[in-house]
Amino acid sequence: MIALWRLSNSQDLRPRGRPPGRWHGPGAPVVVLDASPAAAVFARLAQAEVAHPRALPRHYFLLEVVAPESAIQDSDAPANWLTDLQATRALGNAWLARGETALLRVPSAAGGLQYLLNAEHPQLAQCQIVSALAYPYLPHLTGLDSAVLDGAGWLVTARPGE
Repeated sequence: MIALWRLSNSQDLRPRGRPPGRWHGPGAPVVVLDASPAAAVFARLAQAEVAHPRALPRHYFLLEVVAPESAIQDSDAPANWLTDLQATRALGNAWLARGETALLRVPSAAGGLQYLLNAEHPQLAQCQIVSALAYPYLPHLTGLDSAVLDGAGWLVTARPGE
């Protein structure tokens, strides 16, 4: 079994809205999972549009999902996967159409790996949520006033020597 992670505003594995993603077109029954809790939080924070950590949504859950390794297929991502959205969507859509596995392992733009879960695959029943941690942000994250610079976002890097 492998442990996968998702930061979500629901405690289930149903896709919401079904917008297109890097690896699938609009309407696809895909839920994206990450290889670690930190990657799941980072993936959501990368999409957050807040001026300060105190404004992070408080209704999210960090889901831990376990799945059998046999339910995972490795993608054969093209060399230009980071820039060719047409190629990556074609790859993901073809995987969905074949219906061979519940999960497709793909590279993540943030580094590492992500897993696409076909929420309509028969193997979905083998993918279980084993924990759901409410408001999973580290407690000290909301107290990072010193990391907020005037006119800048709150996700900033420190200057050398600081």
